[in-house]
Amino acid sequence: MNDDFSAPMMQDLDKVVVPQNADFSEELSLLIHLAKNYPDQVDLELNCPASDERIAGFESDNNIRLTDDLRTFYAFADGLSFDPGSVDLFPLATVAEELDTQWEWGDSRNYICIGDMIGDGMLILLDRDSGKIVTYDHGDEVVYDSVSLLLGGVILDFIQGEVDDDKLNDYISQWEITDSDEN
Repeated sequence: MNDDFSAPMMQDLDKVVVPQNADFSEELSLLIHLAKNYPDQVDLELNCPASDERIAGFESDNNIRLTDDLRTFYAFADGLSFDPGSVDLFPLATVAEELDTQWEWGDSRNYICIGDMIGDGMLILLDRDSGKIVTYDHGDEVVYDSVSLLLGGVILDFIQGEVDDDKLNDYISQWEITDSDEN
């Protein structure tokens, strides 16, 4: 195992540039906007990016193939912490430390713990078979196709109603249109 995974440094939210070609660019741009404009209600910490070499070393050392979406995320930020919701997407070093964790539910061999939420045991997992992100909370599972959809769910679950912001309201209205189109 590669031991050079030290704790990542934080990015300055005033200087961070979200990659526009990333699937999650809209959600992270919104989270950054909210954290900068409503610091009493929204807290966001973004770790400095992981290098391509670090990501490749993590995958090689741990015999794991991250999804393209997660590789793009880690190349943007080697983890994040967000509140409200106590959401943490772990840095690669923490993901590596969590690999030996045995859970008491189901067949956990195909899941990689990449984060947690709410602070009460809700896990954010990568399903190695499907490449989807799964939240697991005391028997309840929710499946997300991407980092973007996970962050979108976080925004809807934890920020909606916390701040009155035009960009947030526009984002939420997009989800409401999508939901009504599906019905």
